Amino acid sequence: MMLLQILTGMWRAVLLLPDAELPFNFEIRKEEMHYVMIIQNAEERIKVDEIIVNGDSLYINLPVYESQFRIQLKGNTMSGNWINYARKEVPSIPFHAEHNNLQRFLPSKIKARNYSGRWETWMDVTDKDSSLAIGVFKQSGNHITGTFLQSGGDHRYLEGTVYGDTIWMSTFDGSHCWLYRGIYKDGQINGTFWSGNHYKSLWHANRNDRLELPDPNKSASVSTVPDFIFPNADSIMISKSDDRYKSKALIIQIMGTWCPNCLDETAFLAEYYAKNQKKELEIIGLDFEKTTDFARISNNIKRLIKRYKVEYEILYAGSVGREEVMKKIPGLENFKSYPTTIYINRQGEVVKVYSGFSGPATGKAYEDFITEFESTIEKIIH
Repeated sequence: MMLLQILTGMWRAVLLLPDAELPFNFEIRKEEMHYVMIIQNAEERIKVDEIIVNGDSLYINLPVYESQFRIQLKGNTMSGNWINYARKEVPSIPFHAEHNNLQRFLPSKIKARNYSGRWETWMDVTDKDSSLAIGVFKQSGNHITGTFLQSGGDHRYLEGTVYGDTIWMSTFDGSHCWLYRGIYKDGQINGTFWSGNHYKSLWHANRNDRLELPDPNKSASVSTVPDFIFPNADSIMISKSDDRYKSKALIIQIMGTWCPNCLDETAFLAEYYAKNQKKELEIIGLDFEKTTDFARISNNIKRLIKRYKVEYEILYAGSVGREEVMKKIPGLENFKSYPTTIYINRQGEVVKVYSGFSGPATGKAYEDFITEFESTIEKIIH
C-alpha cells in the first residue's frame, strides 16, 4: 500500500465560522520520515509533530491543547474539521486548506489607512462587563500585525490586512481561534470579534498613545503564605513544605494547560529555570483544569512538560473557577486571571503577586516584564 503523500510547502487554511471565514497559514515539512506542520501567526511559529496518516485521512493533534484536525487529503486540498475537545458545546469547526497559497486574507491594492500605534479599546461593548484593552498594531502597507493587551494577558499574535478603512486580523494556535474586523469612521474603530463558532461580540477603539493598563502587581494579593499538597502527573503528592523547597526562593504559578497566556509564561519560566537553578530558586506550577478526569489531566500536564522541557513540578490543584482557586490556595484574595504568579523570598515571605502575563507578541510590554522579573528574582533569592 502506498503511503499518503502530503505536499510540502505553504498552505492557506480557512476555518468556516457561521457568518465569516477565519484564515491562517501553515507550512508542511518532512523531517526524516515524518511530516510536521508549522502554524504561522505573524512572527509566531508553532511546530505540530503529532500527525497520524491513515489511508487518505490525517489526524493532526495540536501541541499541549486538547484539540485535533481530522482531515481528508485530496492532492492540493485538505478538508475536514478542527475539534476542540476542551469545549463541551459546539466543539467542531469545518476546515479547508489549499496548497501553495501564501496569502492570509485576500490581497489588497486599496490605499490603506495606517493603524500603527496604540489604541484604547473596549471589548464586548454590548456587555455590562465591557473590558479595557490596548490595541498595539504595526503596519507596513496593507499588512498589519499586533495584539490586544489586557489585564489578564494578551491576545497573542494577530496578523491581517487593511482594505482602505477596514481592518481584518486573525490568529489560530490550537486553542485561540479568533477573528477581528474593524472599520474606521469619525476617529474611531468599530469592530466585530469572533471566538470560534460559539461567541461573537462588538468592540471599539480610539487612538491613545499614553494609555496604560492597571498595575498587574496590585490586583490579586495574599494574606498568608500559601501552603498546599497536590499530586503531580504521576500521582506523587508534592508539598510546598518538602525539603526540596526549604530555604529557597519560590515562584508559584497558577495556570492551566488550556490557557495560551499560561503556556507563554511556562515557556519563559522553564527556560529561565533551566539556566538558573544555582540561584536557590524553585518553581511550582499549580494546574487548574476544565476536566476532572485525572487520566486526561495527567496527559495534558505531561504533554506540556515535554513540549516546553519543564524541569520543575507541575501539580494538579483543581478545577477551573475563581472560587475553586481561592479555596485551594488559602490566603489568595481577589484572584482574577490565569496565570497569576506568587513570588516568595528565601525567608518565606510573599514579596508580590503578579496577575496575567504579557507574552512575546506584546513587544515592549514583554521586554518590560522581563526587566521587572529579573529585578524581582534578585530580591527574593537574597
